[in-house]
Amino acid sequence: QLYNHSSDTNIKPTPTLQIINIKKVSGSASSNANNERYRVVLSDGQCYIQGMLATQINYMITDGTLVENCVVQVMDFITNLVQGRTVVILLNARPKGKQGYKIGNPVDVSTAATAAASSSNKQGNSNYNNTTTNNNNGAKPMYNQQRQQYNNNGNNNRPNNMYARPQAVASNVSPQNRYASNSYNNQNNNSFGGGGGTHTSNPHGNNTLYTPISQLNIYMSKWTIRARVTNKGPIKTWSNAKGEGRLFSLDLLDDSGTDIRATFFKEAVDRFYDLMMLNHVYTISGGKLKVANMQWNTCKSGFEITCDVNTEIHEVKDDGRIQRNVYEFIDDIAALETSCEVNGNADLLAVVKSVGPVGTVTSKRTQQELFKCDLTLVDQSNTSVNLTVWGEEAKTAASKYDRTPIVAVKKVRVSDYGGRSLGTSSGTNIVLDPRGEDVGVQRLETLKSWWRNQGSNVSHSVKSISGSAGGGGRMVSFEDRKPIRAIKDENMGGNSASMDNKPDWLTVKACFTFLKKDKEGGPWYTACGNADEPCKNRPKATMTTEGTWHCDKCNRAMPNCVRRFIFSACITDDTSTSWVSIFNEQAEMLLGEGITADMLYERCFEGSEQEMFESVFNKANFTDWVLKCRVKSEMVGDEQRVKTSVVNLMPVDYVQESRDMLAAINKM
Repeated sequence: QLYNHSSDTNIKPTPTLQIINIKKVSGSASSNANNERYRVVLSDGQCYIQGMLATQINYMITDGTLVENCVVQVMDFITNLVQGRTVVILLNARPKGKQGYKIGNPVDVSTAATAAASSSNKQGNSNYNNTTTNNNNGAKPMYNQQRQQYNNNGNNNRPNNMYARPQAVASNVSPQNRYASNSYNNQNNNSFGGGGGTHTSNPHGNNTLYTPISQLNIYMSKWTIRARVTNKGPIKTWSNAKGEGRLFSLDLLDDSGTDIRATFFKEAVDRFYDLMMLNHVYTISGGKLKVANMQWNTCKSGFEITCDVNTEIHEVKDDGRIQRNVYEFIDDIAALETSCEVNGNADLLAVVKSVGPVGTVTSKRTQQELFKCDLTLVDQSNTSVNLTVWGEEAKTAASKYDRTPIVAVKKVRVSDYGGRSLGTSSGTNIVLDPRGEDVGVQRLETLKSWWRNQGSNVSHSVKSISGSAGGGGRMVSFEDRKPIRAIKDENMGGNSASMDNKPDWLTVKACFTFLKKDKEGGPWYTACGNADEPCKNRPKATMTTEGTWHCDKCNRAMPNCVRRFIFSACITDDTSTSWVSIFNEQAEMLLGEGITADMLYERCFEGSEQEMFESVFNKANFTDWVLKCRVKSEMVGDEQRVKTSVVNLMPVDYVQESRDMLAAINKM
């Protein structure tokens, strides 16, 4: 089964075999344990085949799970040609027991296969494509099953295997016949059976040969792909113990329907970033293949490409054979609750109903300020979900999605953070006004008709599956708001006193009735004057005897500090009253444009404009806002208290509020 496995089928066998020999392959003196390789011999009792262990399962040797004469079930593998011999690369195996002795007297599977073919020749069978040699003396050995590597002209070539030496494919062959060829010209071998594929020297010629992305593997040394750029990420910086540099990534799709991630580092960023354009078609060769990290890589291929300045890339004419994107749409937004796994990825077609305000969060890992924005997506299931976009996409969201466009969203991550919500990642691709041929004409027309006749009506209500439990400052829909009374009625913050330490979230429409501004020294604190990493004007700074401001986080003394608001306020609705904590960003929105803590300190505390100080806070009193609050239990001295903090706020839009109230009344 391993010897005969063909890429014509996506189903791999999982035979139970015996490992009759294990040998460590000698490497360089500088090689470490992670680079050690082990050669194994696999037997079914009648035949044996040479193999190698993939490095990710080396631990099964070192911990004694795999020993000579043990029995294993092969769970995953690839095959390759090494100097004309088939070698199995064992990717995953499940131990079944330790036998202690060799079972049977197996012979080399390739020798047995040659003998079987010779016997078949003697019986007069010249058409090898449709011949099965029968073994009437007992059980049929697995190498004696029907083989397809024999052509009508008698060539004994191995069948095309998606993990072995791939066939080269002519660019002028039609897509449906593209993989029918079985040619292995210009073969090259490496120590682990690499060297598959054919290197192209003329990327613009009509007879150029390409390797399908679906057949790429890490044991190949020469290959050329022809693919479309379906997603292009921004330039990012990285820093670790080995140094620092820049990188960017692309998603590449070819006409086999498989996409692969390509990442460019350091000098390759300068050379290729402006060259590679979204939706353009290129030939690419000379990159290094490695196993994909599926935690971050959402492409179909199990491998990814690392490119450097020596990678050869040429733009070629787009002949239309490669799709703009390949989608695997879920049925509708409502299916996110029933058919999609949390932390999995989903493709969907929807209308951008509304765009939320741009907010910022601080990364816990890098301490960098990140921009975010929530889009509300709806579809014909009368269901809405929030999609969070980041970075430059968040900054331009208001203008980009202001006309309620239809979007095709590929590879968004599904979260249960507040019911169901969606978030973008490096592999996410959002296409505005997609073409029918890319997403399906019928699906697109159904959504357009629903939006035109029902969804765009202001009185038409939809169910939101992004509930009020969601954090990060996300404003929920009118239907999912709660009254202030819910803090006590639902025991909000009570869970945070337990081991999970998770807060509760509340979105409420309320009025500010009192702002506590009379704290000694002012309603602010003195923050570090360092605007760069790691402080970014956030940690507290204290005045030294020399008159400078010292920050414990960056361990620096600065000539000046930055003052940031922090004070308490009382909010009220028709059900109850609650104290809340207000921090700098929210305070600046509440007090009005241009009002900062530093400005009030300079004009009112160091200057003589005390009346201005009172006026600023009095003006904010008795104003209506929609508030997003975090409710969490914290220790204050020796007492456990529930603390409510405002993480986002926006003034009430009375026109939209009236529409939402009328819609709610109509549903009663």
